[in-house]
Amino acid sequence: MRVIPSALQAHLNSGVTSTCRLLKITLSDGREFGATTLDRNVEYNGITYYAQNGFDPSVIASDTSFDVDNAEGYSLYATDVPGITVEMAERGELDGAEWTMYLLNYRDLSMGVIELDGGDIGEVKTVRNTVFIPELLSYMMRLRQSIGHVDSITCRGIFGTEANSQTGCGVNADALWQSATVTAVDSDEPKVTYRVDDIATLSTAANRWRVRWKSGDNVSSRLYQIEAVDTASGQITQIEPLPFAVEIGDALEIRPDCDKQYSTCQAYGNELDFKGENLIPIGQASDTPGAGISGTTAWPGINSEP
Repeated sequence: MRVIPSALQAHLNSGVTSTCRLLKITLSDGREFGATTLDRNVEYNGITYYAQNGFDPSVIASDTSFDVDNAEGYSLYATDVPGITVEMAERGELDGAEWTMYLLNYRDLSMGVIELDGGDIGEVKTVRNTVFIPELLSYMMRLRQSIGHVDSITCRGIFGTEANSQTGCGVNADALWQSATVTAVDSDEPKVTYRVDDIATLSTAANRWRVRWKSGDNVSSRLYQIEAVDTASGQITQIEPLPFAVEIGDALEIRPDCDKQYSTCQAYGNELDFKGENLIPIGQASDTPGAGISGTTAWPGINSEP
């Protein structure tokens, strides 16, 4: 049930209306940006909603059932909307953002607004550096998501997160970050390979690492996966591509990542928060993903080849 201000309801009942829709995007850090279907900007509640050619809210679909609502808002950028740039989208600054759609009378903002829908922003794309396409997923979609998990030998937790959730970890990964600075760039394709200073003391006991960029064009909150680290030469080989080229002098932080095995959780003293079932009996190890890792149990006489 929507709450409609009485003045706005009377305006809608009049038959001749002057309404438009507003799309508010709220980033995870609290910054807010807006777009409108009107042919001129709208100022409302301290936010400027910029007129966007190509912004089409007609694809929003909803009904009284629990079918997934979804929409895509298209904004063709002849110029960047102030505050939002293509570079922001490529860095991932719109990851985890939320959206809200309003209806109001642009000739009389005192009538209030109707909140039509809201939800999360899904995939964000840039095409030829001119098109910004956020995938708008309604909150109704959350009701369609499964709660709980199937059994897993390896941990389902997200390394470094709080323990009190289904995917919580419990290890304080903040203390594991080590700062470094790029001193040379060896390759941009097919894998990004660069050299840094100050990682001679980095533990190589882990077989997985993560890196986040603290300065330069790639600075963001994203964590990128590392394939290999050579502490002697300072060379880092990164699996995931970066939106922008690495430059000498760029600052980053690197830390070990978790391989999801029970033995690794024990090494951190975090086995009570292990989000897996490491004692699941294993039949044929070669046919079972994750089988044969440390801490698993096999059925007697079955786990061997005939």
